[in-house]
Amino acid sequence: MSANSGAFLRHGPITVWQPALDPRWPWLGMLVTTRLGGTSAPPYDTLNLGLSTGDDPEHVDANRTLLAQSLGLADKKWHRLRQVHGDSVLRAGSASEPEADGQWTETPGEVLVVGVADCVPVFLWDAARRRVALVHAGWRGTAAAIVSRAVEGLVATGSQARDLHLAMGPSIGPCCYAVGPEVASRLPAALLFLDGQAHLDLRQANRQFALASGVPASQIAPDPPCTGCDGTHFFSHRKQGHRTGRQWALAWLGPSRVMD
Repeated sequence: MSANSGAFLRHGPITVWQPALDPRWPWLGMLVTTRLGGTSAPPYDTLNLGLSTGDDPEHVDANRTLLAQSLGLADKKWHRLRQVHGDSVLRAGSASEPEADGQWTETPGEVLVVGVADCVPVFLWDAARRRVALVHAGWRGTAAAIVSRAVEGLVATGSQARDLHLAMGPSIGPCCYAVGPEVASRLPAALLFLDGQAHLDLRQANRQFALASGVPASQIAPDPPCTGCDGTHFFSHRKQGHRTGRQWALAWLGPSRVMD
């Protein structure tokens, strides 16, 4: 695993963030979109991929089409979820847009999708068996140990925890995530205090669950950018309010790098 968490890359009109990947894994594709390069008007400017916060559906559909075409994935099978902040992790294709917050595949040509705007997109992959999982981990899903459920699902179907690698995508950092007693009480081991206020480190909490599930520490990537701090690149529900856009995290088995 690289010592860097990832990098911003351009592909056509859009900019994406890609985790640092070992060149030994050319079969693996993973990224998180940014807000740059789409068609939506403020406050959804411009590459909003979510339909739930008031953007013009025609703009969202155009952005989704632009994304698939720009990445060369328009001919692939895309698997979306009805995310519910739970701990369910399914094999991709087990149902059409199932109610779940994670999915995995070992089939080339399948693109896994989760929508985020502060929650942590967690990528898990098996370097030995060539499989990948993608999880949506907000505070509720994190507290429900969704990363552990993803590890358990992969191990139950043939993976070994020692072969798993983990990276997290851009998400709210503890610097921007002050929480109240309800949230703090659910994840006490991932709290820090800034100016007397409890702040939650969702990345640390998910890292702790991964380690407890057997993922080697040396195979967990460094922390990604904070969506709250970087409003130039990312939508943030926490910083920008309900009327903002959504990023998509994508994972697939195929070329690993989105190049200029």
